[in-house]
Amino acid sequence: MYNKKSDYALNKKDKKAIVSRNAAGEYIKLTKDEFASEEEFAYWKEWSDNDYRREYNSEQSYKRLKKKLQKQAENEAASLSIEQLLLNDLADEDNKALVKKIKSVLTETQFRRLWMYYVKGKTEQEIAFEEGTSQQSISICLLKALKKIQKNFKK
Repeated sequence: MYNKKSDYALNKKDKKAIVSRNAAGEYIKLTKDEFASEEEFAYWKEWSDNDYRREYNSEQSYKRLKKKLQKQAENEAASLSIEQLLLNDLADEDNKALVKKIKSVLTETQFRRLWMYYVKGKTEQEIAFEEGTSQQSISICLLKALKKIQKNFKK
């Protein structure tokens, strides 16, 4: 539901005027009397309604994207302890036995994606693009791989 006090709502609600803000931020109304003809008013009224709608939709899209990115960041932050554990172990190149053990627990796809994400530092979106799949499938795959690692490497 949209904000009933937004510029978009106020302009749409008043069928006999174009509602807009001036440079000082105050609302002004342009009525049919201020235009040369009824057709000219109708043209500009339709244009203003469409312009406000596009602006409103753009703001809503931005808010949804921002919310999605914040949620993704929270999800990634929640798995930092596992990530740090994996990175600490894999950072030591001499520890090839650990890499082999992790590889034996995971599927080839899980290991490849885990490696690209944690060791090469690629994002889920980048991996998905490279593999021609969705970000969601990459995320699910990484979560399953981390659960397998946790299960098999409990101390």
